[in-house]
Amino acid sequence: MKTAEHLSKVERAALEELRTRIIREFPDWTFHMTLFGSRARADAEPDSDMDVLLEVDQEHISFLEKQRLRRAASEASLQSGIVLSLLIVDEHTRKERGDFSVFQNIREEGISV
Repeated sequence: MKTAEHLSKVERAALEELRTRIIREFPDWTFHMTLFGSRARADAEPDSDMDVLLEVDQEHISFLEKQRLRRAASEASLQSGIVLSLLIVDEHTRKERGDFSVFQNIREEGISV
């Protein structure tokens, strides 16, 4: 299993800030974050974004809830200086589209954070 050992202090802080903001916004939710893309592979450029799969343990999340999640990511991005790009998935989407190749790729290269 891949680990986040290669992440910089700033990258780790950005992910922790994102987690903190999501918990503050949705204190009753449980969720899982997986880092994927160039930062997970350790081949990111200094200005690369940080791709995060956010799996929310809710049957369905609304458009407004997704906006609130993206706002949390934007605020964490501003604080850290790293653009956090979210792929938000609720239980309904996981059941309906869980076998799409993007999810397979994330499972193969992703790092649980």
